[in-house]
Amino acid sequence: MVTAIIQHEVKDFAEWKKIFDSDEANRARAGVKLIGLYTSLNNPNDVTMIFEAPNPEIYDIMMSDPKRQEDMNKAGVISAPVVAMLNKV
Repeated sequence: MVTAIIQHEVKDFAEWKKIFDSDEANRARAGVKLIGLYTSLNNPNDVTMIFEAPNPEIYDIMMSDPKRQEDMNKAGVISAPVVAMLNKV
């Protein structure tokens, strides 16, 4: 199991969350599980997500999908994602 911590800023959290939530079925089909969703205390539009997946390649495949990139733009993502990939020990 691989854990990914992904952080980025969005224009409007409420609007972003609608599109994020609508992608749950795709994440589930890929074997990706949302562990936690957080916003910064100082900026409610600074979002951090923690996911688990069977392998790191799933994240690469999902993030390189042009549809996902389009959805991120529609959702108002305004910064490049900062990603940390972790192995549980």
